[in-house]
Amino acid sequence: MTAASRTERAEHTEGADLSERADPAGGADGAPYAPDGGPAALAAYAAHRLGVALDPATAREDETGWDFRVTHVRAADGTWWILRRPRRPEAADRLAFEGAVLSAVRARTSVPVPDWRLHGPDLVAYPRLPGEAAGTEDPGTLVYGWSMDPLAHPRHYLEPLARALVAVHTTPLDGVPGTAGRERADAGTVRTRIADRLARARAELPLPADGLRRWRAWLDDDRLWPDRLTLIHGDVHPGHTLVVRPQSGPPALSGLLDWANADVGDPAADFVDMLYAGGTPVLDRLLDAYRAAGGEVRDGMRAHVLARASFLWVHVALRGLDTGRPAWVETALRRMAP
Repeated sequence: MTAASRTERAEHTEGADLSERADPAGGADGAPYAPDGGPAALAAYAAHRLGVALDPATAREDETGWDFRVTHVRAADGTWWILRRPRRPEAADRLAFEGAVLSAVRARTSVPVPDWRLHGPDLVAYPRLPGEAAGTEDPGTLVYGWSMDPLAHPRHYLEPLARALVAVHTTPLDGVPGTAGRERADAGTVRTRIADRLARARAELPLPADGLRRWRAWLDDDRLWPDRLTLIHGDVHPGHTLVVRPQSGPPALSGLLDWANADVGDPAADFVDMLYAGGTPVLDRLLDAYRAAGGEVRDGMRAHVLARASFLWVHVALRGLDTGRPAWVETALRRMAP
């Protein structure tokens, strides 16, 4: 989870198959839960479960994720694999829905998404998608650094990303198991949830008076809020978009990662982190491409995304309180200051 995810929180196909592979008492083959003995032990366990020759000596950990620990490991054929382990029970609980969403969107978008080959309550494994992150977020300052210029060649990055978002936002919800209990019929629940968080933040944090007035006005403006909810990725930012660098030509979008915060929600949430990372020029170019690809850009949607981005720091501050990270609280309060 990073900035965008802080703003919220197919029939007889792979989704069903993935569910069959998950065994709450252990692996589908009777193997115990993934060990805590380090990346090499995890790689050996995953190799046994997958039936793939993974080399434990190549295993390396990535601890930057908020909700999951990630291990990269190479197979004997040279393929790199991703092993994801939930940090907390609530992260593990979201895996079934994430798997169902991936199954539903994979055939709808030309942008590759993870293809889970192993899915259990303790471990997800899939071949690593090609490319490198388009940017990374500094864990201290929460500022993004781009590895490429998102505006230099929009046809290769922002436009395919916009098409992918249209595909996600127009995915029929009745084709995604688990959506019925996510209040999909009542778009007002998203608004109410944000209002509740503002009330909590006001009680627990020294919110700036001008920010409080702006957020209340935003919440009260019926014109800015969507009439319906859609399927959303929930965490679209440069670090979750991969780009490949051909020998000739500009970097091109090659994957959309980390669907752990996928939900039925406000589609504007999928634009917030791209605004935060690239400013209004990136947001405007992405919205133009989204509209051109058939996405619905409502009157006031740009203002709505800007307001969501402003409210982002309330979520960060509350997240800092909830996870015992005072530095995040301090950073968020500085960003809220006029």
